[in-house]
Amino acid sequence: MPFVTKNPSYYFSALEEESLEPLHVGLYLAGSINEERARDLVALGKAIRQTSRSVRCLWLRFRDGDDSIRAAFSLFGEELAGAMAIQSLVFEGKVGTTEVLCLDGFFAQNDLRGIQFRRTDVDVSTFTMLKPFFSRTTTLKVLDVSSNSGVGDECINEALGALLEGETRLETLNIGENDLDGDADGTSRVSGRGVASIAKFASK
Repeated sequence: MPFVTKNPSYYFSALEEESLEPLHVGLYLAGSINEERARDLVALGKAIRQTSRSVRCLWLRFRDGDDSIRAAFSLFGEELAGAMAIQSLVFEGKVGTTEVLCLDGFFAQNDLRGIQFRRTDVDVSTFTMLKPFFSRTTTLKVLDVSSNSGVGDECINEALGALLEGETRLETLNIGENDLDGDADGTSRVSGRGVASIAKFASK
């Protein structure tokens, strides 16, 4: 498993270094966050935006948290807007549209090559919110939305429709571990229509 920490200041010195070696940044966001750590999280967003180092991956692992986590993460997202160093972004755990929306400014301008959602709570509203990013990106090569119970036909149509409008050409598209045509457990499923959308996208 990738390294993640509750302590944003762990990465400060590495981000200030002049180095060609890409950096992994992993954050564990859960419970509550005090004022000092919230300030460090905001400072980390600024440091990532200003660093000359490449950030190979920003891994965001969410678990159950209170309003203090969401408020601090929103401010982190504001500082991250315009950060061009991040190559890939991973959302993991208790993440929904509210949390993804905190990075709206970042999604407006970036050089992301990969985005992954791992066992999250994202749904069609998340992918509707991300449509401008998908239609605008020219660098995205990997999209992984597997292992997400809320990902079904509508999510796929939103994402792939927007990608078809843009100029990027995916190299890896990982849709699912959902069963086809079945929702006995209440999760969203990829139906034959979803498969057809994937096939149409792959043929372009």
